[in-house]
Amino acid sequence: MGSPARRVMNAIIEANHSSKKGFIVCIGITSLLLWLTYQLLIHANLGSSSECFAFAQVFVVLLVAPYLAASREQYESRSASSAQLLSLTPISFGKRLLIRLIVSQIPLLCWIFFSTVFAIFVNDMSIGKALKMIVVLGIYCISAGAVAMWGAHVLRDNIFGTALTYFLLCILVSSAFLLKPLGRYIDNLQPIIQPVLHLNPLIAVCNIFDGLDIFRNPLLYDRTPITDYVFSYPPWYVCGFWQLVIGGCCFLWTWHRFRSSKFAVIY
Repeated sequence: MGSPARRVMNAIIEANHSSKKGFIVCIGITSLLLWLTYQLLIHANLGSSSECFAFAQVFVVLLVAPYLAASREQYESRSASSAQLLSLTPISFGKRLLIRLIVSQIPLLCWIFFSTVFAIFVNDMSIGKALKMIVVLGIYCISAGAVAMWGAHVLRDNIFGTALTYFLLCILVSSAFLLKPLGRYIDNLQPIIQPVLHLNPLIAVCNIFDGLDIFRNPLLYDRTPITDYVFSYPPWYVCGFWQLVIGGCCFLWTWHRFRSSKFAVIY
């Protein structure tokens, strides 16, 4: 019994006590991935130190969040008994699903906070930009996790669900470059450019860091036709909103799947 907030907090505390080792491992792996990605971006000269750090954070979040959510979902589904699942109402299952999603992302959310604070002192990232990055990365964390939970339910496997999420995210991230072969069949790409930019999770960084025009970087200039058209980078909160829409749709679909058949969550 108790309020929903209390149940969430109890689940979080229980998860932290039962998986301290996993928490530390997750922080260590994400930090290593951040350092490797940051070095690659710096070597490619894609921006200043703080800009490359921010891009690296986005890549790491999109890489780690899906696996955490899909793994947690499969673990919870296997550990829950059929009787427990059948006794849940659609509303209670929705709350339980949301708690799973939030709890699965706790290590990554903590890493987002600490890595961004690190960027303030080491990479001279301003506090205003750091706060925006924390909000954006937190949204991406939950959204990518929701997509991965949906993938795990659809394919009934956490690895395949994670791979499906990576595939969808790769389409969004590389969509600006996919326009080049598409330009062979479409004469005017102008109507497509802004939607592509709105749905690309990397574009939020370009708006947060004023003056950053990633597509006019010498390395990327000839790899996408976007610079041949009139375009503007959407606000960071608009990019975050569309990611929330994508994640919310996947979460609701997973919830609806249980409502239509209580046996759908039994692997």
